[in-house]
Amino acid sequence: MKAVEIDRCMLQNFLLTYVQKGVLRTMHKLFLLLRCIFDMIAEDYNIPTPMKKVVVPNYQSKSGCAFTYEEEKKLVNHCLAHLNRDTAHAFLVLLYAGLRRSELASLNVIDGVWLECETSKERMGRNVIKHKIPITPMMKQVLPYIDFEKAKRVNLSTLQTTMKRLFPNHHSHELRHTFISRSKESGVLSEVVSIWAGHSLSGTITTTVYTHYSEEFQLREAEKVNYLNLDFKP
Repeated sequence: MKAVEIDRCMLQNFLLTYVQKGVLRTMHKLFLLLRCIFDMIAEDYNIPTPMKKVVVPNYQSKSGCAFTYEEEKKLVNHCLAHLNRDTAHAFLVLLYAGLRRSELASLNVIDGVWLECETSKERMGRNVIKHKIPITPMMKQVLPYIDFEKAKRVNLSTLQTTMKRLFPNHHSHELRHTFISRSKESGVLSEVVSIWAGHSLSGTITTTVYTHYSEEFQLREAEKVNYLNLDFKP
């Protein structure tokens, strides 16, 4: 359809279909996207935007939380009992490397001590940026059982549905929350955790421009992430 053929009622009804399905996060993203599109059309062609009076329910995104130690053990035991499934290998990588789901496909093991992946937050034609995460003592406990090729090819939708079945109150991105939280709780320098997570360093110019942590230092920090004896029986 041409933009001038789309009126407020059409847009309102379109968004309400997502409200009725209960997918408010999707509805909210579509609402923001449509508002940007029609604001630009309105400005370029000096016509009123039909999105101006579209009303949708408020949506507040959930920030997520880390798994408890017991939940962590339960997930690991589930994974080791189902090593025939790609999701098991992906969960272990996400839990003990803190990757984003979308970064799994670019995963590589470097020298047996690092995991490397492309930072998926880079957008809008920017150069691909890679970041490295050291293999911590926690990951070493399960490392013999991880097939990284299976983790790389996991179906992300299946990953989500499996997580919801195992832990209805969690989503798979909270494995990243868990890795970052555990690393900080173990005493790893916050700036180093940010590097492992693929975040930009913030703070003074001394931190953001002039500080460069060596791989040797990062590997020493990684040894601190040794907080739990999984005591599993694969």
